[in-house]
Amino acid sequence: MSEELKQDELETLKARADKLGIKYHPTIGVEKLREKVTEKLQGGSSTEPEPDAEAPKKETENQFRLRKRKEASELVRIQITCMNPNKSEWEGEVFTAGNSVVGTYKRYVPFNVEWHVERVIYNQIQQRQCQVFQTKRDERGRQVREGKLIKEFNVAVLPPLTEEELKELAQRQAMAKGQA
Repeated sequence: MSEELKQDELETLKARADKLGIKYHPTIGVEKLREKVTEKLQGGSSTEPEPDAEAPKKETENQFRLRKRKEASELVRIQITCMNPNKSEWEGEVFTAGNSVVGTYKRYVPFNVEWHVERVIYNQIQQRQCQVFQTKRDERGRQVREGKLIKEFNVAVLPPLTEEELKELAQRQAMAKGQA
């Protein structure tokens, strides 16, 4: 076979392999590529998966927004302890978190009480830091105030309420409203 015919056959085989989704090295020979294409056409067990077989369906922008909102609004049961010395007398704090995709969430969270908050607010609470100052001595023995960042809140994630606990809570709330 002449070199020109081999080159034409190689280009034809490469085009066919591309259409079939067969991966190959750019310097592959005619015989090797012919075997791969033939194996694929005969339905043989190719080691390469078909591109359409495993490709996940692309989610639309609206589906993406809905999924992110659902994730952000999922409730997490937590108990927060404030580690910020400037807020030692506070009973709780109002947290606001959000973005352009999920919107804005705002919730008052009392300290040292079991409470449910949205995941987006929980994530913000976890990331918050505050600055505290410590007095240290420098190399000359003078007292110097040095600042350092610490986590502002200690957050204990609690397991979700059981069905029995939910019923008991609903009953207590109904009794508090005078409905029971």
